[in-house]
Amino acid sequence: EVRAAIQHLGVSRIGHGVRAIEDPALVAELAEKGIVLEVCPGSNVALGVYPTLADHPVKALRDAGVAITISTDDPPFFHTDMTQEFTALADTFGWGDDDFRALNTTAIKAAFCDEKTRARIADKLENTDV
Repeated sequence: EVRAAIQHLGVSRIGHGVRAIEDPALVAELAEKGIVLEVCPGSNVALGVYPTLADHPVKALRDAGVAITISTDDPPFFHTDMTQEFTALADTFGWGDDDFRALNTTAIKAAFCDEKTRARIADKLENTDV
């Protein structure tokens, strides 16, 4: 339960949590507090949470101002990798380089690592052509 995690654990990020889209007040709270959702669209479709990627709320969450990252969940099990996840999002929602750079910037900011590591990764992203 996303709301319980926010209220009782004071989390800064939540794995999955995409069904929060069903509660507009919760979506607003996630956006307002900057709580990051680690979204795994491919696994959500593979597991039948959503019938197709086009039905997945990843775009709606992002459009509502929720900070999201894209993850693979379990690459060997779902036969995917980040390239496939990003390609599917580009094909389905028309996302481009700026979108993926923004998603990766969010991931860096939300990473559980020290500031030196965070800065090194951010510098690498900033100085890499997408």
